[in-house]
Amino acid sequence: MSREFLGRGWSFPVRPRPDGAGVSLSQYERNILQCVHIILNTQPGERPMLPEFGCALQDLVFKTNSQRTRHEAEMMVREALSRWEPRVDVQKVEARPSKDNPNQISLHIDYVVRKSNNHQNLVQLLHLQEFFDAD
Repeated sequence: MSREFLGRGWSFPVRPRPDGAGVSLSQYERNILQCVHIILNTQPGERPMLPEFGCALQDLVFKTNSQRTRHEAEMMVREALSRWEPRVDVQKVEARPSKDNPNQISLHIDYVVRKSNNHQNLVQLLHLQEFFDAD
């Protein structure tokens, strides 16, 4: 079965192909995962031609690692992926305080690729500055 319908695009990070003939590409689920990472790591306003693109997780950097902050992060991720990555259905986003670092939140994201019904997950780390768990 062909998976061309899942798409392809420039790999991230952008790099030349090994043979030097153009830009390296990623495809299928790997391309979707890379696009999810791009969305989560782009602060709205960074792209002049698409100023609303991204996820405002960096707005949380100086907040405390509280349940409220973690809930905000979950909502931001869910909204950004729903808006900017139409190839996936977000199943679950769970923000957990890190056991090893009180200034870090682990975002556990589960999604399903719509066209293939393929379940994927990833963990995105959010580093907070100088504050500790407020719970």
